[in-house]
Amino acid sequence: MPFLETRWTMVLSAKDGDADASSKAWEELALTYWKPVYAYLRGKGHSHQEAQDATQAFFAYMLNRDTLRNIQPEGARFRSFLLVCLNHRLIDEHRRQINVRQRAEISIEPWHEMEAINANGLLYTTAATPEEAFDRSWAEELIARAMVRLAKRWEKRADLFAELRFSVESPGDGAKYADIASRVGMTEGAVGKAAHDLRQQFVQEVRNEIRNTVAEDDDVDEELRYLASLWGSK
Repeated sequence: MPFLETRWTMVLSAKDGDADASSKAWEELALTYWKPVYAYLRGKGHSHQEAQDATQAFFAYMLNRDTLRNIQPEGARFRSFLLVCLNHRLIDEHRRQINVRQRAEISIEPWHEMEAINANGLLYTTAATPEEAFDRSWAEELIARAMVRLAKRWEKRADLFAELRFSVESPGDGAKYADIASRVGMTEGAVGKAAHDLRQQFVQEVRNEIRNTVAEDDDVDEELRYLASLWGSK
């Protein structure tokens, strides 16, 4: 099966394709995965306010410059590309000793969301390095998006989804199936089957999210294994 064009492959094909479509795809990716940049900066020792300002400044810089011409598509992953660009930006800023707060023309996310996460503790607080904080935050964000998409698939069975969500987050705990069966009016076997289907669909949604951030079909499984290891160690 040919590798379908995704947001990232649209960005990579900008040199020969539709520049407007590529720019839109880049913006969508940036808006989706800004949290790892913030986590990386916090891991570097920046305060919440400093990391917030630096994240905004970074995306303002990226979205207002012709970065597409410098993208190397061979084996490129958006995750890796974003971190390389961020480090280059930090080095440039340090060299120029610029102390100007830039603001993006687009709204990334409500920052009160990050304030709420701060109250509960972000992954960067337990990460050994800023790079690990970046990757673990990336994994958390990707999995959260997959879970949202999964919930939409189960909208007509929302009550059952709420009961079985644990089977995705903590698989293997089949002891709860009997209790769930009694609450939802299903057999234990039917509940177990529904849990199995839910886990399979979750993996599909995670793969769909990953597919949007890699350039080659073969990269999906490798990225899935890596992100799974990060999620499992949180």
